[in-house]
Amino acid sequence: MKVTIYSFLFLTILVASISLFANINAQLKPNVKVSPACGDTSGYGMELNVNGFEPNSNVGWKLVHPETQTSPTYGYFETNNTGGFTESEYIEGELEEGKYEIQFFDDADNDGKADQGKKEFIVSMSTPCEE
Repeated sequence: MKVTIYSFLFLTILVASISLFANINAQLKPNVKVSPACGDTSGYGMELNVNGFEPNSNVGWKLVHPETQTSPTYGYFETNNTGGFTESEYIEGELEEGKYEIQFFDDADNDGKADQGKKEFIVSMSTPCEE
């Protein structure tokens, strides 16, 4: 009888721990890699490797100059079943010199605004590249 109770308690704790771990993992920040982290003021080509957003949905992104709060370009990408995508993107046009933020956010309805309570991630980049 004691063995059955101990086994039941062990299994209950094990299942609860796995559920808690899965819940914590679901709340982790997305993983975003932008390469290179700097570019020319006359245009900027980048490789995006993104994961951890809402699966099978949309991620919005926009380039924001933090000082002026201007956003010269933006777009959307569809995510796969892990909430990720790998894409190449080229920002055309003349960019001001300085530091920028590339903001990524869950945006299932493509309204240009981050979905409330969903994930967001910001990556820094600059123009031109410092030598």
